[in-house]
Amino acid sequence: MSQLSNVLVAELDPISSVSEAYRSLRTAVRYKKVVPAGQGMVLMVASPKPQEGKTTTLANLAITYAQEGKSVVVLDCNLRQPALHEMFGAKNTKGLVHFLNKGLTAQEIITPTGIIGLDLITSGGQPMNPSELLGSAKMDALMNLLKQRYEVILIDSPSTLDYTDACLLSEYSDGVMLVAKNGKTKREWAKQARTQLEQSGARMLGIVFNQ
Repeated sequence: MSQLSNVLVAELDPISSVSEAYRSLRTAVRYKKVVPAGQGMVLMVASPKPQEGKTTTLANLAITYAQEGKSVVVLDCNLRQPALHEMFGAKNTKGLVHFLNKGLTAQEIITPTGIIGLDLITSGGQPMNPSELLGSAKMDALMNLLKQRYEVILIDSPSTLDYTDACLLSEYSDGVMLVAKNGKTKREWAKQARTQLEQSGARMLGIVFNQ
């Protein structure tokens, strides 16, 4: 493992006001009562367009859950523009694609992050058929396996308005939060993304207004 990205403030500077904001987000999710107490929870973090802070929000939220003593895995389902491996300083040579398409086991694609309680499944690359892989029976099987092992599963998805993948992934999720970036995300983008996700059956938890 190489050095963690400096955007992971929840780990690198846990007493900062930014880290406290991520803990407040964790608390807000708890009050939503996404799943019954004691049951594993699958959260997806989405955004209307790329570069709106979705992956950074997901990674720091995951760290706060691990700091709380939860068993956590972050799953990079953004097979279009994967980035979680870079944030956690991990290699992307074995990951989700290798489970879905290449015959590796779930155990073989799980990577420790170096943060206690927090594991990572990288994308494993950028396949030619991401939507088909994410909607496959093998993906469903993987999610069932992860729910048996972890208390919190966080899914990073591609941008909602550019690809259908986020709507597919919402089917595996107990709740979805949408990240919008101040000065970048247009109001109509956020409304359209929310509508698309809700039409796919997603339970929307709310919008994280970033920066």
